[in-house]
Amino acid sequence: MKRLLIALSTFIGVMGTASAADMAVKARPMATPVPYSWTGCFVGVAGGGGVGRSRHISGDPATFGLDITNNYDISGGIIGVEYGCNWQTGRWVLGTESDFSWTNFRGGANNIPPFNTASISNTREHWLSTTRARAGFLATDQLLLYVTGGLAAARVEALVDATAIGGGILSETKNRWGWTAGAGAEYAFGNGWSVKADYLYVRLENKEYNNPPAVGFAIRGNVPVEEHIGRVGVNYKFTNCLFLFTCGAVVAKY
Repeated sequence: MKRLLIALSTFIGVMGTASAADMAVKARPMATPVPYSWTGCFVGVAGGGGVGRSRHISGDPATFGLDITNNYDISGGIIGVEYGCNWQTGRWVLGTESDFSWTNFRGGANNIPPFNTASISNTREHWLSTTRARAGFLATDQLLLYVTGGLAAARVEALVDATAIGGGILSETKNRWGWTAGAGAEYAFGNGWSVKADYLYVRLENKEYNNPPAVGFAIRGNVPVEEHIGRVGVNYKFTNCLFLFTCGAVVAKY
């Protein structure tokens, strides 16, 4: 009887130890996912299209300030590269973004009186570059909604086609400065990759063309350009550090 009690006591002790070990394993806490960090620098590509308006304004002394054409539509596509850096603080993301894009925005219209109505004045844009600040709010850890604004530069050609009256074609291309503002949304997949969609309004400042004037052609005192651009793009965040000093958390894999 004594041996039976010792054996039973030993069996109960072993089973209790095994049960406690099993419960310890089950109670092990699960790892918490690391939130996506927007801090860091990125490169990417973006493209799309847009519409806008332009016209030619006289710079000749006798007709200074008169419209050579009415406002006409310009439109075309845009594609290029972009790069920038972000800094996340709480639910806010601040940063900069720059881009350089090839464009084929163009349009034209016949001149209006007192100018020769058989001539056609055109506006053509060959490239566009912007450098902007961005400020955004995280709707979720991965979805950034932002506003943006800054400087714009473009290569714009003013072309006059007077072949209908035997005057030939006159063209001059100049670099233009201006400003831009807009808004957008960017979604991060993790591992540094994100997709974006944005809208930009671009307005270029005054620029004179054809001065001194070619024979038979009026000075263009200004060729105004304003554009509404929509783009989609893909970015890759290649570092979690901002200017090699401030680093974000490790990027989560969603």
